[in-house]
Amino acid sequence: MTQGPLRIARRSLRCRGARARALLAAGGLLLLCGCTPRPLLERAIAARGGPLRGLVMSSEARLYRGMPGTWRYTRTFLAPERYAWQVETSTGTDTHLFDGQATRSFVDSGEVGRDTNPAAPLRTQARWTAVSLLDGLTAPNVVLYPLLPGELPPGAREGLLATFPDGAAYRLGFDGQAQLVWMQGPLDLSPLASGQAQVRFGPARRSGHVLLPMTANWEIDGYRLADETLLAVCVDPPSLTAESFDAPARLPRCPPAAALPP
Repeated sequence: MTQGPLRIARRSLRCRGARARALLAAGGLLLLCGCTPRPLLERAIAARGGPLRGLVMSSEARLYRGMPGTWRYTRTFLAPERYAWQVETSTGTDTHLFDGQATRSFVDSGEVGRDTNPAAPLRTQARWTAVSLLDGLTAPNVVLYPLLPGELPPGAREGLLATFPDGAAYRLGFDGQAQLVWMQGPLDLSPLASGQAQVRFGPARRSGHVLLPMTANWEIDGYRLADETLLAVCVDPPSLTAESFDAPARLPRCPPAAALPP
């Protein structure tokens, strides 16, 4: 959609500093995108298969730092940032929930901790997931800039810098088909690791109406963290609601049919 001169001018006034000057020098790119490259985000969401309300993902990861070994876990996400992480242990399941207000920890069904700190580790994981699924970047208070060519990692043709009101910034790289192939930003996985995380996503496979990467190679602060493989996915399950994050037993489960072929 063509943007009027007044709207472009107003957005341009918000672009400042070295990044704005560099973009202006790069062939007028800043004026073309109005300082907020929504077209790339819109193309990426469309290439992925359209908007995504929520999903349940079961994964296996080989962890190299913190507590090395093979981990199995399930992550549940509901837009905008409700999130659950369930880790299988030798004695049961540890569950960590973020219901939009507080994070809570459970051993099996018993609650063992509660945290309302805005910087709680699980909240950074919820934010990370929202960004990686792209729909979290459509909020009006998220500021987007295009990455300069020199800022793109190998394999990426285009990129975005996304900044949230609290100052958290994420970089995303997309290939020639507008598929997400790389992401970098703050992530707290305490007690395993915490810092600037970087992920390279593998080839995507269709699950439901969307394409999702089947593998992810993680680093944090430059150190190898984990190699992750997606085992099963349920996209937009009808039983996934805000109330699902009240207790572990209310989280939806993926049926065996949702397992992905090797």
